Amino acid sequence: MRFGLDYAAGRPDASAIRAAGFDFVVRYLSAGGPSLPGKLLTPAEADDLRAHDISIVSNWETTAARMLDGFGAGVTDARAALAQALRCGGRADRPIYFSADFDATPQQQGAINAYLDGAATVLGRANVGIYGGYWPISRALDAGVATWAWQTVAWSGGNLEPRRSILQTGRQVIVDGVECDVNETDRIDFGQWDVEREETDLTPEQDEILRDIQTQLRGPGLTGWPQLGDDTQGHHRTVVDGLAAALAQIDELRTEISELEATNAELANEVARLSGHHWPFPFSLIEGPATLVAEQLAKLEQLLPDLPLPGWGDGPNGHSPKAGQTGQVTGPNDRIAASDSPIG
Repeated sequence: MRFGLDYAAGRPDASAIRAAGFDFVVRYLSAGGPSLPGKLLTPAEADDLRAHDISIVSNWETTAARMLDGFGAGVTDARAALAQALRCGGRADRPIYFSADFDATPQQQGAINAYLDGAATVLGRANVGIYGGYWPISRALDAGVATWAWQTVAWSGGNLEPRRSILQTGRQVIVDGVECDVNETDRIDFGQWDVEREETDLTPEQDEILRDIQTQLRGPGLTGWPQLGDDTQGHHRTVVDGLAAALAQIDELRTEISELEATNAELANEVARLSGHHWPFPFSLIEGPATLVAEQLAKLEQLLPDLPLPGWGDGPNGHSPKAGQTGQVTGPNDRIAASDSPIG
């Protein structure tokens, strides 16, 4: 954990800051007027701080609610902030925090986000930070309009934003006769000018390829791709967000397909049941006996052609051969007798 100060009423000596146990400061890049004579960071002060190994972090604040002036104000302030940081030996690739020094409401977030969008056109989105209470900084981070967050415990309701880079604790100390606010951070990089970065061996061509990959993943200006649709907050999706949304839709479709398959199986079973020859109640009570009787009648019908019937003779079908067909007639005892009439 590292501990630092921010102050505006005066400029404590760097040696006193060190002696009090602090090793970084958050300094303003804007003037405070007669009431805040020590607000603006000067080149001489910056040199003194660096000489005592005290890290410097940049902040811009004119009036508490300046961010409500929107996009154009963000452009103007970012230009002035960057110029002052460079004048004091700062770096163009380090973030600048912009202050929302009031209890911002959700309805005011649109103007705050627009202000940060304006600042991003000057500094690049990666170097835009926000100072404020829990809710406005959380909303700005969620919207992707800020990359860095300096949270104050004021207007935070006891909530701590886990993505914060610096926390203004609410505690105050007097250092070298100047009232200062106490800050803390557990981050290696919290926006300080003197952060150590590993040197890369990338060629300009390789760096361009990496930038292109970043753009492909996060969209133009790193603000997502319109072609992938918007998320629930109305922001364009990145490739990763779009893929996640597609997978979620696929899971929903799989669930719907499973439900349709189950319904189809139920319908198939019902069709099969209705296709059988089942008698409705109460006739179903005699279905079994009736079937047995029908089977016996069918067998009887098969035997009828072979049974001799009364009055039809002895033939296979109950018929005798007709006289004259053979020239013979049968006698009383089935004996063959000659006809009394002469043939001819």
